[in-house]
Formats: sequence, structure tokens, C-alpha cells
Amino acid sequence: MTVNLKIDLDPRVELKARRTLEGNIIILDHEDIDIVLMLEKNKCVTFPKQEMSDKVYNAQDRMFKKMFKKGVINPSSVRGGNVYGSMEAELLESKIPGIDADQAVLYCINEFIKEEKPFFKTSAEYNTDRLDALLRPSPEDSTELGDVPQKATKGSMDPTVRPYGFMYNYSLVREGNESEDS
Repeated sequence: MTVNLKIDLDPRVELKARRTLEGNIIILDHEDIDIVLMLEKNKCVTFPKQEMSDKVYNAQDRMFKKMFKKGVINPSSVRGGNVYGSMEAELLESKIPGIDADQAVLYCINEFIKEEKPFFKTSAEYNTDRLDALLRPSPEDSTELGDVPQKATKGSMDPTVRPYGFMYNYSLVREGNESEDS
């Protein structure tokens, strides 16, 4: 049985990556996770960049689902790693002549990161936008000085009622009733 496939792929992969002394590849492009390819152990491990959260877990989950759909990992091998917040999966070996498994994994990770990049917004950018909205509100979110009419009391908090005010008064009445009964 022969299968004719026509695949139009961009063969270029541009990733921020480093090699370790052991020969592992660390990919640093993702905002929430670092991806480590342990090629000698046929393993892909992801680590959270900062603290572990649902955002990190969801990124790890999306990446391993994409890698499973592309056929580069064994889906039954996806599990938590021995480092807190890490996840790992076993890489499959290529049985197709002319296809290098390492290159296929790198290409798959590159495609995943390309899909995720539009959603990256660093917390610094988010904080800057939030601070700008607070310090420079739009005309519909602000009022000029004097536009709000003044009243003697505003809001739902009555400044004359102290904490536990009504409860304290009730207990005094109850104590008074108990002393009259004796």
C-alpha cells in the first residue's frame, strides 16, 4: 500500500534555545513554561517559568495535546515530573524513512509556540495597561471636579453606628431584663 502525501511546510524553525552540557535542548520562547528536550532519553519535559498555576498547567496540557495529535509523543506517557510543577512525556522514534524524530519534535514545538504567541501578554504590559487606565481614565469613566452633587451623607455606611453597635445595645437590654427578673 502506498500513500501519496503532499505537505507544504515551512522548514525553518526559529526558537530561543540553548544546549546543556548533557546535550539537552532548552527552549525558552514560551511565556509560562520552559521546554527541555532530552534527546538521549527520548523525553520532553516542561517546567514552569515562575510559580505553578492553572495557567502553567493549561499551557503544558495544550502543548502535549498538540504533540500527541502530531504523533511525536506517546500519549500514555504524559505525567507529572519529579520536579514540582513539571510535566513530561516520552518522545516516539521515527519509523518513517527520511523523517528525523528530533527535527519533527522541534518543528511541532515551533508550531505550538507560533499558535500561542498572540496570547502572550507579559504581566508587565498588563500592569502598565491597568495603571494607565487608573491614572488616565477615559472621559466616560471619569467626572470633572464639581460634577458630583454634595450631600451630608453618602453611601450605605452610617458613621454614627460603631462596630457591633446594634448588637451591643441589644445585649444591654437583655442584661437589664435579666437583672430585673432576679
